[in-house]
Amino acid sequence: MRRLLYIIPVFLLLTSCMKTKDANPTPFNVPNGNFSGKFWTLHKNATTGKYDTTKKANLQLYISTSSGYKVTGDTATVHAGSYGDFAMDPNYIQFIDKTVAAGTGVVANKVHLNGVYQYYFDGSVVFQLQQAYSDTLVYQYDFRKQ
Repeated sequence: MRRLLYIIPVFLLLTSCMKTKDANPTPFNVPNGNFSGKFWTLHKNATTGKYDTTKKANLQLYISTSSGYKVTGDTATVHAGSYGDFAMDPNYIQFIDKTVAAGTGVVANKVHLNGVYQYYFDGSVVFQLQQAYSDTLVYQYDFRKQ
């Protein structure tokens, strides 16, 4: 019985320190609808340390929580047309491209909207994405709602 009296305070102390699930997660706006804009690949020059815009394309992005996303537009050379699902939190968005073969990340040497990106969405018009592919290569998207 005496041991029980010592165990109860220790148990209460341990359970009070346990992290509980946040009942009120941070709200954020999810982009929805048709967006158009530019895609750039930015390459860091090893000599100057500055980024050079090496390739760009005009793209359209349709995004919806019910049906996923679809990329169209100038998809002939630099960026691939694609579609798939996405998930996001207040800081990052992950695109799961259904046109990319598992494990490759690239089809026909074109960039796909695939993987995890940092994003900015103003809640209505501006939707920007950025992914550091390596320490010298960045993919950047600058979309506006149509």
